[in-house]
Amino acid sequence: MRLRTVAIAPALPLLLLTACSSSDDTSTEQTISVTTTTADAGLNSRGAVEVQLGETATVTKNGVTVVEISGTALSTEGCEVNTTKAGEISKQAFTATVQIGPESITQWLWPSDFYYVDGGGKITKNINTSDSEPCDGAGSGAFIDLPPNSSADGAVTLDIPAGTEVIGYYTTQGGQDLRVEWILPEPVTVTEVAPAAEHTPASAPAAVTTTAAVVPTTWSEPETESAPPVGYTGAPNGAPQPLVGKAIDYCMTDPIYQRGTTMFTDGTTGWTQECAGQ
Repeated sequence: MRLRTVAIAPALPLLLLTACSSSDDTSTEQTISVTTTTADAGLNSRGAVEVQLGETATVTKNGVTVVEISGTALSTEGCEVNTTKAGEISKQAFTATVQIGPESITQWLWPSDFYYVDGGGKITKNINTSDSEPCDGAGSGAFIDLPPNSSADGAVTLDIPAGTEVIGYYTTQGGQDLRVEWILPEPVTVTEVAPAAEHTPASAPAAVTTTAAVVPTTWSEPETESAPPVGYTGAPNGAPQPLVGKAIDYCMTDPIYQRGTTMFTDGTTGWTQECAGQ
């Protein structure tokens, strides 16, 4: 949320002088000062509402609550190893309760709107770390199309780099411009997962050679799985790509959505050529 900074110039000293008299009384000087304030009070250096993980973050605009995000927590339960950088990224479910005000947007807490900050202030976006494999039950469908002045519980999958100290969320959807950052109790670490040991039998039985009649067969082409949809699950950067592991649940054809907006069977949304062509 970008709030316009309002600076009030310090007032010039106001001198109040007592009336002169024939006595030896000296004039008394009084100064009235004006305190300078700004509209950005309470935001951190990145312009974000900053809270500890688990605390409630409230974003207001012109005195009206835009969104309140509470009950935030992270968990690796039901989350597989990140398939792109297994030793560098921790896949976790980010749970939260979202309460919105009189204005609404298509989707709150969209995974592509999250980013991470390390101890040196370096920013890494979730769209650059995600392997598009959600944690079990951690779809973001609960935060889609919320009506004004309503709330919902839900979770999104985040692929968090090791060393992350702050999780951030920034969106400009629906004309909103808001940023929230959660300070983690400790930097994120990645637990190495040992590969499964190969099972080798103690002794292999002696090979038995047999002769069998060769029966001619008719060759047939093996069945192939349907091709994955083509499009984006995050920001539309570059050419559309095959979304391996994704299956289209339905095309979101309501006029408020961009043509091609797609709901996948895992509860996440994106854009596909298939829905755009309908």
